[in-house]
Parts: sequence; C-alpha cells; structure tokens
Amino acid sequence: MNPSLKPYSGSTDPYTAGNGSIMRLAPAPMYYVEDLEQVAYYSAESSRTTHGTQEAVDACRLFGVMIALALRGKNKEAILFESQARPLEKLAPSIEEIASGAYKDKERGEIRGSGYVVESLEAALWCFWQTESYREAILCSANLGNDADTTAAVCGQIAGAYYGIEGIPEGWLSKLAMRDYIERKASDLYENRQRCPGRKNHPSKRLTTTSGESSSPGRV
Repeated sequence: MNPSLKPYSGSTDPYTAGNGSIMRLAPAPMYYVEDLEQVAYYSAESSRTTHGTQEAVDACRLFGVMIALALRGKNKEAILFESQARPLEKLAPSIEEIASGAYKDKERGEIRGSGYVVESLEAALWCFWQTESYREAILCSANLGNDADTTAAVCGQIAGAYYGIEGIPEGWLSKLAMRDYIERKASDLYENRQRCPGRKNHPSKRLTTTSGESSSPGRV
C-alpha cells in the first residue's frame, strides 16, 4: 500500500459523532461472530472509514459485540447488560453509560432518535429492550420520529440478529427490494465467516442458508 494513502477518512472531531457507521455495521459482527475480540476490533475499523471520533468508534465496538452475542443466541439481559461478556477496553463515558444499561428504565419522552450516535444507539437499544418482537421493535424505533429511518436501521440489526429471519413479518419481506441478493450475501457472510483456530465452528441460529434452511440451535 502506498504509505501516502490514508485508508480512513472519518473525522476525529468530537462534533462529528454522527450515526452513519452504526447504521451499516452488521456485516462485521456477522463475519467475525466466532471471536468477540475481532468483532470489537473490526467494528471499530469499520467506523473509522467514515466516522473516526471516539464516540462513534466506541459505539460501533459496543454495538458490534452486542450483535454478535445476539447471533450466538444469548438472551436480552446478556446481550445488553452483562459487561463481563464483552472484550472491551475503556469506552467513551457516554458509550459506557449505554453499556451499563442506564437507558432501560427511561420513559419514552426521554429517548431521542437523533443523528447523534449516542442518542441514536440509545434509542435503538431502548426500543429493542422495551418490545417483544421484531415488528414491535422496528415500529417503536420508526415512531420515535426525528432521524427515524436510521434509528430503525440500527434497531433492525440487533433485532434481526436476535429474532432471526423468521421473526420478520412476511409482508415486510415480500416488499423488500433485492431480497434474493441480500439473503444470498447474508448466507455468504455466514458460510465464509472467519474461523477461530482451535475452536469448533459456532453455528449461528440467526442466518439462513441459500437453500432456505436455518441454522437454529437453542438459545443460551
């Protein structure tokens, strides 16, 4: 690589902590799902390509590990609140507050799905925690208003990992543009995922194969 080229274009200015890198994060934890340290590392690297400020990078580290835990079949408490399950070094204070679950007892009026990465992640996780299905989680996110499409996109990643493709309403899937392409790419990520040397392959119950069959071990 030419040393004069900079692979990361994300600004490190604290006032540029937008939510663009958490709304497209899922492929990184999907690919590295078997190794949470790699999930955290590559989730951060993914953010730095466009969003380099500490809050954005740390939001991706935390959220990437949460998605991976959901893909592994963990329950909501373990995904959202069990810090010992996360191989994460010190996080930005605002992200550490989210990691501690400080949002879980907030009222709806205290939640803002804005373009600020901290508020966006908090809103998405609050909706995931407060609801009992993929449909409810996405509608909760979208109906917060403000940057509604991004809040729903963020929530959709963890809700999709947790509830699986079978949890998405068929009426929504039937209207999805490029559905076959998206499902094929998801299957490719799973089939070609990074293996952990010395470990058995970890079957994800959340991903569907190209044949339409789902790998579905029971929840941990």
